Amino acid sequence: MNNATTLSCALAAIACGLLAGLAVAQDRAPAEFREVAPDLYFNFDFDGSNSAVLVTDDGVLVVDTRMHPDDAEDLLDQIRQVTDAPIRYVVVSQHHGDHYMGNSVFKREGATIIAHPDTQAVIEERFEFERTTRPFAARGQDPDEVVLVLPDVLFSSRAKIVLGGRTVELIYLGPGQNEGDTLVYFPHARALHTGGVFHNRSWANTSYAPSLAGWVSVLRTMQTIDADIYLPPHGDLATGTDIENFTAFIDEIDSSMRAAIDDGLSLEQILDTLTFDAYSDWRGYDRRPRNLTAVYELMTQGEANYFVPASRATPAPAN
Repeated sequence: MNNATTLSCALAAIACGLLAGLAVAQDRAPAEFREVAPDLYFNFDFDGSNSAVLVTDDGVLVVDTRMHPDDAEDLLDQIRQVTDAPIRYVVVSQHHGDHYMGNSVFKREGATIIAHPDTQAVIEERFEFERTTRPFAARGQDPDEVVLVLPDVLFSSRAKIVLGGRTVELIYLGPGQNEGDTLVYFPHARALHTGGVFHNRSWANTSYAPSLAGWVSVLRTMQTIDADIYLPPHGDLATGTDIENFTAFIDEIDSSMRAAIDDGLSLEQILDTLTFDAYSDWRGYDRRPRNLTAVYELMTQGEANYFVPASRATPAPAN
C-alpha cells in the first residue's frame, strides 16, 4: 500500500469517526427549556443533566451549567430568548462533571459561582478524570474546550440570595449521593432543586455515596422542606410521591445488599440475584452491576470505587 493510499484510508477513517459522533449527537433529543413557576425555568435533558434558572429583572441565577461548554452555550441561548438580564449567579449542586463543566461560559458572562466546600474539593481532585472519561467524542464535543473553573464563593450549611425581589436558599443537609450535595430552594415557587440527593425514576450513581443509610436520612429530611415541585438533576419534574419512591429504592438497595453480604453471598452471586426488577424501567438500569459493585465495596471495604469515605464528608449540620 503506497503512502497516498495509506493517507486516504486514514482520512476516511477519521471522517467516519466524525460522522459517527455527529450521528450520535444528532440522535440526542434536544433539551427542553420550560417555565415551571413564575420566573423559574427547568432545562430538562433526558440524555444529559438538568439545570434550573431563576429569571428576574435584576439578573439571572443558574443551578448547574451542564457537561460541556457547548451545552452551556445552548442553555445560555435559551435564557437569552427569555431575558437580556445579566447572569449574576451560578450554583453548582454537586461535583459530577456533567453539572459544572459548562462553568466557563457563565463565568465569561460575569456570574459569581457558588458551591459547598466538599463539592469544590472533589472537583479539584477529580477534574482530569472527569474530563478524560466523559463521552465527549460520542457527542461530537472537544474535551480540550473543558477548563477548570472553580467556585468564587463557598457556603457551609445554609445561605440566602435575594435577587430581583426573589429569595433563593442554599441548603446542605449532609452527604446523600455525594459529598457536598446542595439543595436549592425557591420559596416563592415552593420548588426545590434536589442536587444529587434525588433523581427521578433514575438509577443514580452510587459509586460516590459515603453511606446509603445516610443518603436515606437526607432524603427524609429533605421531604420536610415546604415544596410542591421538585427539579431533579436527572429525570423530569417530580412530586412528593416520586421522592418517596426514590427513598424506598435507595433504602431497598441498602437493606438488600446488607442482607446478602451478611448471608455470605459473593459479589458475583449478588449481581446474579439482586436484579431489582421493579426498577428495571428506570433511567440508567444498565448501571445496576456497577452501582451494586460500588455498594458492595463500600459495605465490605469501607470505601466505594471512587474512594469517598464517610469520615471525609462534612456531616449534617446540627439543628
